[in-house]
Amino acid sequence: MVKFVTLLLLAFAIDDCRSEEDITVEEARRTLSYLASDEMEGREPGNPGNFIAVSFIRKEFESYGLETHLQTFTYAFRERVGLFRWRTIRIEVMNVVGILKGTSDKHVVIGAHMDHLGLDGDGDAYNGADDNASGTTAILELAEAFGKSDTKPKDTIIFIAFNAEELGLLGSKYYVNNPLLPLDDCKLMINLDMVGRLRGTTVTAQGGNLSRSVTQLVDKLDDDYPFDVNITAAGNRSDHAPFNWNGVPVLFFHTGTHPQYHRTTDDSDLINYEGLVDIAKFVKDLTMEMTK
Repeated sequence: MVKFVTLLLLAFAIDDCRSEEDITVEEARRTLSYLASDEMEGREPGNPGNFIAVSFIRKEFESYGLETHLQTFTYAFRERVGLFRWRTIRIEVMNVVGILKGTSDKHVVIGAHMDHLGLDGDGDAYNGADDNASGTTAILELAEAFGKSDTKPKDTIIFIAFNAEELGLLGSKYYVNNPLLPLDDCKLMINLDMVGRLRGTTVTAQGGNLSRSVTQLVDKLDDDYPFDVNITAAGNRSDHAPFNWNGVPVLFFHTGTHPQYHRTTDDSDLINYEGLVDIAKFVKDLTMEMTK
């Protein structure tokens, strides 16, 4: 209980420290370090750290003036309780959705999964700084930038912190089956997963169902950034996939794997915060062009 209260107090302190400025390295570092702290116990669905992360993200969305929703769903697994006996465990988990309403029927989705792997057998946390506190931090920074801006987009922007991605894209699958706005009206789904380890001058964006105008826009916008965005074919290993399977245009931004992937050493001190912020700003520019 003491640990739970401490984490909640830290969440309030982070919110009080937020500035009115645009996306910044300082805010990104503060938010990511909180989400990837040992006290979060790896943000595994069903554990206290995951629920605290959900509460934190919801509070942040609300503070930016977004219409906020919790999508609750259940996943089940079987656990052995004897030589020939099993029991079914059901766990409730939640996606956090923040909606910045526009004036048209169209919308853009910006998503990232906020869950990770929990604790290992020795009780050490899989902190998941890059996977995927980095993407979660990016959508929070983007939600703040758009929510606090005096200029509102013509098209609606939906920010989604997906849950249970590590269990098989469960949160994004649930959203696609229960969308808050029709998928046919989604102009683009942007997925941010593992965007905290930028090395070199190339950012990969897996794309699917994209029009020529979107790819040309990406080529134009990256001229203003210290990296090139290389669009490749969309894979199936992150939360853009259920949207892609349903015909929605998708772009999945990531900065590549590394030796700390799915290990307890994926910590916040290894994050390239400047690169993370540049990617978030690029996504902001892209979204502004797509929704004006």
